[in-house]
Amino acid sequence: MTAQWSAQSGGRFFNGPTILLAVAFLLPALIPGLFGWISGMMAIPVFYFLKVDGERQGGIEIRNSILLAGAGALVLQQLPVMLFSLTLIPLAYSLNRSAAAGDSEVRTGARGVIVLGVSWFVFWAVYGTILSINPYTHLLKTLDSGFAQVYEIYSKNGNLPADTLLNLEQVIHELRQLIPIILPGMLACSVMMTVWMNMVGANSLLQRLRPELAPWRKYSHWRLPDRIVWLPIVAGVALTVGSGIVKNVAIGILLVSALLYFFQGLAVLIHLLDKWKVPLYIRILIYGIIVLQGYGLFVLVITGVADVWIDFRHRHDNKQHPDN
Repeated sequence: MTAQWSAQSGGRFFNGPTILLAVAFLLPALIPGLFGWISGMMAIPVFYFLKVDGERQGGIEIRNSILLAGAGALVLQQLPVMLFSLTLIPLAYSLNRSAAAGDSEVRTGARGVIVLGVSWFVFWAVYGTILSINPYTHLLKTLDSGFAQVYEIYSKNGNLPADTLLNLEQVIHELRQLIPIILPGMLACSVMMTVWMNMVGANSLLQRLRPELAPWRKYSHWRLPDRIVWLPIVAGVALTVGSGIVKNVAIGILLVSALLYFFQGLAVLIHLLDKWKVPLYIRILIYGIIVLQGYGLFVLVITGVADVWIDFRHRHDNKQHPDN
């Protein structure tokens, strides 16, 4: 009976991919402080096994790994953390279906954002229902109380000059007013960033281990459709002349647009570094400066926008997909 079930299930329960996936699902629950970030990258290994082993066999391995990881999470009493990792599985299936259909990077990413957004919405809606809270309102209150605590801590520090304390109070007050306005845009950006990291990571992993199965081009060739540039232009006009909810929506659109063109600017940078054959240690230094210096991120956004007109990467190299 066991052998028959194993054959029908597509192989052994404790095979290599199943154990690797189970460990990946369980690590964020095991040591959240150290491995919590893995829960946001779980579409990478899931997509890899779907692509390498096929959707049927890969699906069996994913199912078995969820059962193993779920049992471990129950023992550790960390089931909610492990369940959040599962919200990336629909994204992995979406990426796999898009890859099978030959969709471009842009179309794949857009579909992935919708799928992950719905997946996270359902997760937090169920979570909020169980705990009888509104997750969005709870997040706002948590952020607001955090800023209030920061000011309280510094206000009790007798070493701070009065003018410094006054400036700090004004800054914190402005932040507490700003957070409710930009939070929707920031949440949208978090979904987009997660999809982007998983797409780039999964494609890079396949290009390194199984290059014949890599569904998309190198990241340095990824390009947004030129018409997207109207998004920040229209949002900028709305921000200038609008008010109230129109202005708030415009801010959210500008945040999303800035992130999109950061992605494109980074692709341009990588293309130029490859073209100029820049050594690895200098690349690491450049990436470090970009991360540590705020203006570096801004320069990448501007570079991404400028690529629409300057065409740093020669447009004829990027005509593989019609929506690019």
